[in-house]
Parts: sequence; C-alpha cells; structure tokens
Amino acid sequence: MSTEFISFQPPPGDVFTHYDRTAPFSSQPSNIPQIFKDAMKVREEVFVKEQHCTLENELDEDDPRSFHWVVYASVGQKSDSPQNTHRDPIATDGNGNNGNGNGAGTQEEERRKSETTATRMPVGVVRLVPPPHPPHPTPGSSHAMDNSEGAPPVADPSNRTSMHDGVEPYIKLGRLATVPVFRGMGLSKLLVNSALDWARDNPEAVLPPPSPAVKEAARLDGKGEEEERWMGLVLVHAQKAVEKVWKRFGFETDEGMGIWYEEGIEHIGMWRRLKVKEI
Repeated sequence: MSTEFISFQPPPGDVFTHYDRTAPFSSQPSNIPQIFKDAMKVREEVFVKEQHCTLENELDEDDPRSFHWVVYASVGQKSDSPQNTHRDPIATDGNGNNGNGNGAGTQEEERRKSETTATRMPVGVVRLVPPPHPPHPTPGSSHAMDNSEGAPPVADPSNRTSMHDGVEPYIKLGRLATVPVFRGMGLSKLLVNSALDWARDNPEAVLPPPSPAVKEAARLDGKGEEEERWMGLVLVHAQKAVEKVWKRFGFETDEGMGIWYEEGIEHIGMWRRLKVKEI
C-alpha cells in the first residue's frame, strides 16, 4: 500500500514501550519505524506547534494498534558541498581558467553548485484506528486525548447515538493533518481516500476473524457461531471548524453525539458507510 508519494505504516505494536511521549519525534530511539517518526513529525508540527496541543498527549494508547498513511513531497535542495566548490590550483591558471584559458573549469564548478537534489519530506498524515473502541464521548465533556483517556472498549446499546447502535464495530479516522505550506493541494483527500480504499479492500485486517480456539470457547459458552465482522462503518472525531471538509469526503454529522472538547477544541462525530470487499 506504499507508493512513491505515500507510505503505509501498519500497527507498530510493542516497540512503543520505548517511545518517550515527552520528547519530540527526532529524539526517539532507532527501533521506532521511520514512517511512524515521519507521521509524528507532521502531527507535532500541526497539532503541537500550530494548534498548541500538549506534546505528551499527542501519542496515545491507540497508536500502537493503528495504521498510518504518510504523504511526502520531493523538495529540491541546491548542492553546495565542499567538493563542488574546491578549485584545484594545478588545473587552473590562477584566474579561474583551466589550462586552455577558456574558463571551462569555473563554468563546470558553477553548474555543479547549482545542481539540485530531491529530498523526500513528510507533509501529511492520517491515522486509522481499528475496533474495538471506548464509549462515545458525552456531549459537553472534555478530554485530553481522543480515546477518552484509555477507557476500556465497550459494545453496549446504551451507548447508541443517532447514527450508531452502540454495538456495530467501526473504524475511526483521525490525526488528519497537512503542514501549512502544502495545504490546498488535495493532499487531505488523497490521504483519506488511501485509508478508506485500503480498509474497504482489507476488512479482515481491520477486524481479524477469531481464532479456532476463540470460536470453540464461544460455542461452549453458548454464544453462537456468528462472527463479529466490520461492515464498513467509519467514524471521525472531527474538529467542528473543519466539519465542511469531512462532509466533502462523504461523512455525515451525528447530531446525537453533540459537541465535546479534545485539548480544548470543539469536536463532533461524523460517520460514513463503505461497501467492503466480500471475504
């Protein structure tokens, strides 16, 4: 699921035991995947530096089990290394000319100095969190993180909203961010579509089927043989200020979820249903 411009990071898992939440991405240990560091570079630039969210809260309990997509831009840099600017006194006549007196050596040096090299720079990110999830935020409540401070997952009809029965498994998109200078280029749409297309084609990766042992245990407990499946339901905890953006991506606002606050910013719930690949 990676291309020249987008890289895919599957759930990093246990390596996060070594991640220091109080330190920036550039100070993390070498065993943290580079793509995830790139994702955090964008997240820190947008959410921490621009929106003044707390660095310590940027990495949350969902990150070890989440999928990330990072979009890159090729940024040209002029090459002006010492070897390009060094002049060989034997090859020139002291006036910058070569042995033939035509200045070709100087022209070649200037050409090399003006050459550019492309650097791959992360400029956008989106995160997909698979099921299960904690209860939906209560309208008017405030949270330091968007996973309700690590509340245990729950499937309960009493947790229903206007657009969710409280039980059906769903995925959650979030941490959608593009660095300021690259906004307005359609990168957010590219990221969202990449994540949704992958989820649509890989429902078994979103919610893996239970193992034979789990199936047998459920049968013995009289819980039936019907497997829990992800049927294409997608949620975003959208900042209220960008509600229209998510509507352009096909999401509808869940009025029953109301408005709550994450890092002091107004958030709302929005849903979309995908047609998933048959398995």
